[in-house]
Amino acid sequence: MYELNTILSSLNKSVKNTWEQTRMIAYIIAQCNSSKQLKVTDILKFDWDNEHKEDTTITQEDVARLKAKATSIAKTLNTK
Repeated sequence: MYELNTILSSLNKSVKNTWEQTRMIAYIIAQCNSSKQLKVTDILKFDWDNEHKEDTTITQEDVARLKAKATSIAKTLNTK
């Protein structure tokens, strides 16, 4: 029972490719018959369209922190 919420919340992901294919076919048909420039989200919107991807850019603070950590590890290895 404890897994039920996770399963139900991810149920739409099992058919995501099928829905994306359906949306692309509908988009192509609509774009051929339209004089406006359409987006695929104009045709069908899904929950996964609003998912935000995590920012993976490396900042200077990250570089400095990782250099300090590498230096610390190197010192630890050299003393052994």
